[in-house]
Amino acid sequence: MDDIAELIERLRESDPQLWLSAPATDQQIAELESAFGRPVPPSYRAFLARFGALSLPNDTYSGISDGNIDVGRECSWTVTKMAREHCQLPLHYLVVQPDEDGYVCLDFSRTTSDGEHPVVYHMPFRNTPFNELAPNHTAWLHECLLGWLEED
Repeated sequence: MDDIAELIERLRESDPQLWLSAPATDQQIAELESAFGRPVPPSYRAFLARFGALSLPNDTYSGISDGNIDVGRECSWTVTKMAREHCQLPLHYLVVQPDEDGYVCLDFSRTTSDGEHPVVYHMPFRNTPFNELAPNHTAWLHECLLGWLEED
């Protein structure tokens, strides 16, 4: 998570619109897990405990927003419920980033030996329902934040 923290600091210097939530507590993470019905993987738990949620212009990295699991686009549970209602998002997906065409999700139908779940891009209205993006949340977020830095 230190690599992610360093990237966030670099982004904060170059983009004053970066918003970072308060870190989530163990109790708040347990509340999210209870609502979703499954424990979150270690990499996502580390993100929630360190950052909570994060947003940059036009990009939201959903999680737990200032202690709340269900208050808006920056909350994974809010967006997951919305996607289930609007486009029948599979129950084994937890949304970690919504966008205009689909949803970046943790895919709980597949688990590695270290308890991680791959990150997939779910496109509900396409013939190909998902593309795998990364083996875990940390690897995916690292690539996303590097992309933001390269754009500046």
